Amino acid sequence: MAHIEREIKLRLTRQAFPRLARLAPDRRRVASVYYDTARQDLRRAGIALRLRRDGGRWLQTLKAQGMQHAGLAQRAEWELPVRRKALEPLAFPREEIRRTTGVDLARLAPRLAPVFETRFTRHSGLIQVDGAASAELAIDRGLICAGRRREPISEVELELISGDTAALMRFAEALELPLAYESKAERGYRLAGGRPAAPRRWRMPLLDPKRPPHEGFAAIVAAALMQIGTNAGGMLGSRDPEYLHQLRVGMRRLRSAIQAFAPLLKDHKALKRALRRLVPALGPARDWDVFLPTLEKLRAAPGVVRTARSRANAARHAALECVASPEFRAFLFRSLRWLESEPWTDADATLAGFAPGRLEKIYRKTLRKVDLERPKPRHALRVRIKRLRYACEYFAPGFAEEAVQAWLGALRTLQDVLGALNDIVVARALLEELGAAAPSSLARREQRLIRKLRATWERFERLAPYWRDPQPAG
Repeated sequence: MAHIEREIKLRLTRQAFPRLARLAPDRRRVASVYYDTARQDLRRAGIALRLRRDGGRWLQTLKAQGMQHAGLAQRAEWELPVRRKALEPLAFPREEIRRTTGVDLARLAPRLAPVFETRFTRHSGLIQVDGAASAELAIDRGLICAGRRREPISEVELELISGDTAALMRFAEALELPLAYESKAERGYRLAGGRPAAPRRWRMPLLDPKRPPHEGFAAIVAAALMQIGTNAGGMLGSRDPEYLHQLRVGMRRLRSAIQAFAPLLKDHKALKRALRRLVPALGPARDWDVFLPTLEKLRAAPGVVRTARSRANAARHAALECVASPEFRAFLFRSLRWLESEPWTDADATLAGFAPGRLEKIYRKTLRKVDLERPKPRHALRVRIKRLRYACEYFAPGFAEEAVQAWLGALRTLQDVLGALNDIVVARALLEELGAAAPSSLARREQRLIRKLRATWERFERLAPYWRDPQPAG
């Protein structure tokens, strides 16, 4: 029978190693080879299959993708000892694995071949947490190897053996290390494919419309926290502005999920307050990221461009300070603990039954006080359009795909036009801050976009809300 692994992964810093090594007295070398087919059938199914030499033992392990709450992974795991350095896929309980994952190992076995390797030194030890949980602490330092490509491993794993998950999360937070989000398998596949680390875009989880709505909420919030945390780590190691953009998208997704599922939730005010405190430090850096290319197109004076770049660097520094701060790390851990506490009430409905009422309420809020001419009301409308679009995506599994896609297309078009108009407003404000006059081309472009917005809004108003007379999902 599968073992359910519950694990928190943290990024190890050089300064933290001596302190943590005292809790992990056992030391051994670990080498693993990960297998898959040429078409990567296992990866596509969310499965990692490895053959590992752990000290003096040979073990083969199959891990199935499970729920990952933005740093806390929960996976089904099958592990067997083997007598020699040779994978024996048919020794696994094939029928159980097929029922759990949908993968037939017997069919894939002849086509399995090595894809990448990991080689690291593991320091490990058993820890007791406040008398409420026991766990294995493992410190791994080494390499992932795929052909000639290499990537370092430097991480801490806390695997719950028994007891309270919340206690383990409090212990993890007290270590003052950032959460890690990519598994060794995910990194190995990326390395083998020659793909560098990249900003994490939104990945909509698969939701079952026949299940209770709180399950959909938990999956969506987990995906949002994953997007926030992964891109926060990317910001600290890269100057790519897309990391900041995708981090802010994750924050908007989190806020919109709380709004879309609000009737279910017991206490979300503290989380919303934490989000509000963090957002102001991140917005200016994004504004400058968007504005600088516009400034170059406007052929501004060299002195203006230099000043703009200096202020953009200062805004980026402030954003990096925010993301590296104890407050931001605490926000991620506390959000994770909040999600693990199951902060919802049981709804007497499925996700499909819960969705129409919520979509109707968000839609009616979207239509309030629509003013397409003035910047502030227009920006407020832009925010409401995003929330409606996100809600349509969250509840999409309960409706016919064609109807949902027609609405999403209209909402994306509105969002694009409103976003372009907002960029002009921000450009004017930043030009004024730089002491530079806004060129007349901005005003002409703004008028063209307002005309386009009017026509786009009229088409949107004629769309019949699909949730009022829903066709079942196909």
